[in-house]
Amino acid sequence: MGVGSAERAFTQKEFVNIKRKSTLNRQIVRIGNQARIIRKLGLKHYLRYRTAPKNTKLFMPINGRQILVRKGTPDLNVALSCLGGEFKILKDILPDDYDGIIVDAGGYIGTATLALNDLFPKSKIIVIEPSRENIEVLKVNLSQLTNVKIVYGALVGKETGNVTLKNRGTGEWGFTVVDKPNGKNNAEVLHNAPAFTLHQLGVSPSDIGILKLDIEGGEFDILTNDVESLNEIHAVFAELHDRIVAGCTEMFTKFSKDRALIKDKGEKYLSVKKQTTAAPDRGRG
Repeated sequence: MGVGSAERAFTQKEFVNIKRKSTLNRQIVRIGNQARIIRKLGLKHYLRYRTAPKNTKLFMPINGRQILVRKGTPDLNVALSCLGGEFKILKDILPDDYDGIIVDAGGYIGTATLALNDLFPKSKIIVIEPSRENIEVLKVNLSQLTNVKIVYGALVGKETGNVTLKNRGTGEWGFTVVDKPNGKNNAEVLHNAPAFTLHQLGVSPSDIGILKLDIEGGEFDILTNDVESLNEIHAVFAELHDRIVAGCTEMFTKFSKDRALIKDKGEKYLSVKKQTTAAPDRGRG
């Protein structure tokens, strides 16, 4: 009996039932997500958000903060995730009183920087974001922090001057500087943005305690062209985007071969330097 002999075509009725179940499952997930948001915001603020016109900017109360978000974008879900424990895996990577450098590459609207600051309030954080639209929201959300340096631009693997930011059609959090993202070779061009290597941020990679890397496929360029700098960093917490550039996870695993590599939720990986000495200089004289 051949391998293919067990295959059969679905009847129209079976196909309709499968489609209905799939639709129902998506609706259940959607309802669950909305219930989670209501629990986080409260019904009053949830309704204020839901009834606002698209592209309206609103301040939403999240974990004791007023966070600026844009209706009709991923902003609210990203903020809830970032400030809801997404970075708790990093809590024990450095001492609570760490006062050295943290880099947030792919700053989006600033909520990851807020979360990192909550974990390490004495640190000095450099946040870099290439989208003009996103960085304006980021500046508002980080306006109360005095230990944060905001850099408009993209983190890259080699000196290049400027890069082109593109819209893959997945929302404001999915903008990329990858030239030809998988499945989106004709992605809409948004604008050019300055490009910075790790060294061009004005710090030595060896002084960076944590690099949070979420740059929509741009990590492949850094893993290809500046892995030496990455190896100097104590901890790299990266979201890897094989769906945008094939091979990101393979390259990150290769980079981490002599480091401790931890798989976190989804596409996130943590790579930590193996060392017997203390974590990076904590900035004390």
